[in-house]
Amino acid sequence: MAGRFQRLSESKVRIASFCAGNNIAQAKAAIAKVLGEETFNVDIVENGGIVEGHRLVGDVQSPLPVVVHNADRQLSPWLQTTKQDMMNPWEDEPRCIMSCNHAITPDNLYGYCWNKLTEQWTSFKCFAYDEDEQRCDWEWFFPEVAENACLSNDERVLFESRINRNWVNLTAGVRECPFCRCVCSRQKPNEARVLCVYCKEAEKPSFEFCWYCLYPWKEGHSCSKDAAQQILSTCARKEIVKVPGCPSIRACPKCNMLIEHKDQCKHMDCRNCRNTFCFICLDVRGERGFTCGSYNTKCTVAPIQKVT
Repeated sequence: MAGRFQRLSESKVRIASFCAGNNIAQAKAAIAKVLGEETFNVDIVENGGIVEGHRLVGDVQSPLPVVVHNADRQLSPWLQTTKQDMMNPWEDEPRCIMSCNHAITPDNLYGYCWNKLTEQWTSFKCFAYDEDEQRCDWEWFFPEVAENACLSNDERVLFESRINRNWVNLTAGVRECPFCRCVCSRQKPNEARVLCVYCKEAEKPSFEFCWYCLYPWKEGHSCSKDAAQQILSTCARKEIVKVPGCPSIRACPKCNMLIEHKDQCKHMDCRNCRNTFCFICLDVRGERGFTCGSYNTKCTVAPIQKVT
């Protein structure tokens, strides 16, 4: 059976030998063959992120959105410098000179900027330190990053879409609907289930999604392991009952449902399993209450949770 795919930078829809029952890794191999590329140079993307190889094709939008990476990030001679790479001083690959006068290889620049986008950044800043241990923090604008990282046409579209998505997701109280791309607000502040009124009015088959991972909502929904870990690791930090550096999102210690902190009280009720726990230290309420004190007592911030 033939499956459909489309490069991000093209309007043409193409056909390759894969079906809904194949996993993404198998689809990538088939697509790479059609494009005459190495499999490692091709990625399937969704919602501005790379789709894991174990997921099924049928669980991803059709046609499959495809990114073909630049396999050979060769700098133009006029962009090259002999300065040391700010990330790895021992690099002997050609380095580009950035507008802040620091140097970096195209591969390292690509990796750094993509990593920041997955951490919900919307801009790129130089991370080099001077002799006085002062961080540069000069902002690199996207055209400079695109040229010096030698982005392919598909990569440019991917970066721009991820930047725009991060801007939307950083705006207080809204998310971009994964189905219609309209901006939605959450009906209930502490619930992960979101109804897209635009999709519902259009009578689309799917109109509810998860506030955190943006995947379609199903009864008993829980964010995938990879998505949940990404959310827990990159969420904003906040002050709760005068304790700084607390993650704004935690997983319920009992059912793993992701919960976002809104109010000043450190104690949280999970709407999914009714478990009550401390958002700061993750202590669960026992028969005699909390061991970490009352609702406004300071306690120690527990580390970022690991999804198992």
